[in-house]
Amino acid sequence: MKSLVIRSHAPTRIDLAGGTVDLWPLYLFLKNPVTMNVAIDLYAEAELRTTSGNEIVLKTIDQGTESRHTWEELLSDQESEGIAPGLQLHYKLLRYFARWRVESGQPLSSWNNGLVLSTQAKSPAGAGLGGSSTLSVALVGALANWAKWGNGEASQNGIDPIRDGEQLVEIVRDVETTVIQVPAGVQDYYGAMFGGLQSLRWNAGSHKREWLPDSALAGLEDRLLLFYSGQSRNSGINNWALFKAFIDGESSVRSKFGRIAEAAGRLDAALRKQDWELSADAIADEWSVRRTLAPGISTPEIDRAFQSASSAAKSERIAGKVCGAGGGGCVFMFVPSGNEELKNKVRDAFLAEGMRQLPLKTCAKGLEVQVSRA
Repeated sequence: MKSLVIRSHAPTRIDLAGGTVDLWPLYLFLKNPVTMNVAIDLYAEAELRTTSGNEIVLKTIDQGTESRHTWEELLSDQESEGIAPGLQLHYKLLRYFARWRVESGQPLSSWNNGLVLSTQAKSPAGAGLGGSSTLSVALVGALANWAKWGNGEASQNGIDPIRDGEQLVEIVRDVETTVIQVPAGVQDYYGAMFGGLQSLRWNAGSHKREWLPDSALAGLEDRLLLFYSGQSRNSGINNWALFKAFIDGESSVRSKFGRIAEAAGRLDAALRKQDWELSADAIADEWSVRRTLAPGISTPEIDRAFQSASSAAKSERIAGKVCGAGGGGCVFMFVPSGNEELKNKVRDAFLAEGMRQLPLKTCAKGLEVQVSRA
């Protein structure tokens, strides 16, 4: 019997405006909350390959971490504390779908193979690009298809991200939350699952997701630059502090989140019209508020790079912000004119501060899965 091989990949995202408001229940207290993000080609990749025997091998290629288990161990109530942090998601998501197979009528006694589940990520660790959530989406794409193939279904009846994406987002959100141990927002999962340039509006009972036109996606790509500070950050810690302050009723925090949501709404309208100057205004306004939410969201190096880029631009308009929760990670810059000379000046300002440019392409598609026999 040939091995079943399932390969999946999902794009990370740049959160253009409105991050953190996607945390439940924060958006319920805000007027017209919206998050804007764009998928980029720093992919997270997963591969699942069935093997003979009963052994489960979990691997992270980029981190060089590996662990070995049995189905009996995985399906038991044994917790995953002894597993390396980089493999917690692998273990818990595999357990979820393995239990789903058992509950759907496939007893363990009928399984006749082990598997190797491996991942790698192109995004630097702690970059603020939603890498952990993107990895979860790549994993769930491979594992959901494996669960359906275990039922003997043909490949054309496998998981369709567009049809099944909302349900898969709920799964990865809940499972990842048990790993990071703090509330998880959902914009990262939407970026990875669906791709494109998205407007995400958070409503009671349901959310409204829209792709902006491909022309807006292409125009945005021509105006974006992405830099990695070299400083990894923990979004869970930063977001939890802001979440707690909001829920505790700190009026200044709630007011600032209202202004962030308003700026994100203006960015939505500007991008739909492909008005790049108004887009820059909205991004700049969002960052001017976000950087004051808590100490450490920006860093001295990032502040100096922003100042140098602004000085180099002189009277020409530029904007940008830290990606994710801040405290390091990545910074994106937006040059509304798309002028290559100006983009080079901005690039030089960030490189002078020791930051690394990350070349990018925007991605119209999100999660993609290929199933084969080898």
